[in-house]
Amino acid sequence: MDWNEVRDQFPAAKKTVCLNAAQRSPISKLAAAEGKKYYDDLLNLGTVTLEELNAKKEQTRKDVAELINADAQEIAFTINTSHGMNVIADVLKGRGDVVTMRDEFPSSTIPWLYRKYNVVFVEPEKNRYPIEMIEKSINERTKIVVTSHVISGTGFKQDLSELGKFCKKRGLIFVVNATQSAGAMPIDVKKSNIDFLVFAGYKWMMAGHGIGALYVNKKWFGKISYPAAGWLSVLNAHAMDNKNIAVKKDVSEIELGVPQYPNIFALSGSISLLNKIGMENVERRIYELEDYLLEKMKTMNLEIMSPIEKKNRSGITVFRMKNAKDVVKQLKERGVIVSFRDESLRVSLHVYNNEDDVDRFVDEMKKIVKKS
Repeated sequence: MDWNEVRDQFPAAKKTVCLNAAQRSPISKLAAAEGKKYYDDLLNLGTVTLEELNAKKEQTRKDVAELINADAQEIAFTINTSHGMNVIADVLKGRGDVVTMRDEFPSSTIPWLYRKYNVVFVEPEKNRYPIEMIEKSINERTKIVVTSHVISGTGFKQDLSELGKFCKKRGLIFVVNATQSAGAMPIDVKKSNIDFLVFAGYKWMMAGHGIGALYVNKKWFGKISYPAAGWLSVLNAHAMDNKNIAVKKDVSEIELGVPQYPNIFALSGSISLLNKIGMENVERRIYELEDYLLEKMKTMNLEIMSPIEKKNRSGITVFRMKNAKDVVKQLKERGVIVSFRDESLRVSLHVYNNEDDVDRFVDEMKKIVKKS
């Protein structure tokens, strides 16, 4: 794989050292072009046929499904992670208690707490969540397990396959927030026995804001009711029938009206790039850059909060340090973008990065620490 060719797809990566995929990624030329075409067509042609737009939307749905080994009818487009998780919390209301992780990002937890679910939090063990720890928090009232594939604040990666087997054996509903992994590593919803999964497009998917996806395993079709419906939620929308409501039989029922076409098309462009690279190559490249980062950072003797063993490793590396918030601010002023999280500095590398980016980050870090 020619990583320079991949990097050429991201003009922002040549102007700023973007080490912040866990918060927000730049988008590629391909993704931008796909979204821009929608507006260009409206600007120059005045209109585009719904048949053409919907055909492209449905192809993107198939692309999302293929990315996570799902069927197209199991995929719905959302606005963001919170949107998708709220839908899940609605359709599972009354089915039992929820077990989730103490340091989940709030988009994984607030939808359940808001609906007055009894939510039990698993405490981490050295920033990790072994299945044995999750099992200790489960009782006869527990029916739902909610976890991020990758915890945003520490970079801990859950073994979805093993946790999925555990949930299936115990008869638990398995809900996954994949916002910190979709676009960075392979995901297989079938192999992992996942019931529901959500992700947003603006982080590792590199598709910009305003687009996400919801996966609902088709075994739930006919067993759950969605919280809202609109004119496009029905089987024959263009019949304009105000008396006979026959809703769709799949998860796209939640797409109530005319969708966010340009955002969907930007996602299409991003997936096209990921497919060209190959998800296994994407993951391997992220780990290569992370290895390089860890080696270069050895001389700074900072505490690493993230797992570095392969099983629980992700694209996120968190360093505990004094004055982390101020350091992040100073790095930004020097053209290096990272995140501040819980008195720590978070670095997240993606395919648009290279070793020079890491060198620049480390050099600027040393200058800032020496100055202080």
